Amino acid sequence: MSPTPGDTLLHPLVFGAVLVLVLNDHVLKARWPSWWTGKLSDVAGLAMFPLLLQGLWEQSCERGARAFQPSRAVLTTCLVLTALVFTAIKVFEPAGDCWRWGLGTLQWPVRAAWAWLSGRSIPGVAPVAHTMDVTDLLALPALAVSLWLGSRRVNHTR
Repeated sequence: MSPTPGDTLLHPLVFGAVLVLVLNDHVLKARWPSWWTGKLSDVAGLAMFPLLLQGLWEQSCERGARAFQPSRAVLTTCLVLTALVFTAIKVFEPAGDCWRWGLGTLQWPVRAAWAWLSGRSIPGVAPVAHTMDVTDLLALPALAVSLWLGSRRVNHTR
């Protein structure tokens, strides 16, 4: 079967990473906050986020009439960008603040819709909680999951 733009996001490991990320951030951290639950979100996010970026790139750029081929350059760029931004938000306070407000802004439409549907007043944009912790960089090897899945896809189509 030939690849389609963003199809790596359908891999069970990506689904698993997203499930772990959501479950950990919304259940496990609240019930059992610890060093481990903090790292678990980082590992899950790093395992899938480069593939999300790659899929978004492919969907936006590969709508031409020619046959689609996954790109190693796009995969590598997404991996490097993810590593750089993750590192920056964990060790550089202005980057962490940008992350807090950026993610809070992205979450606002859902929060506003929920408040409106619940009959409450619509909240303003608010930053998310973010802990700057250099030990979170221990999760960077989780990028190998995206590298492995993306490389298999590129190699399979060559």
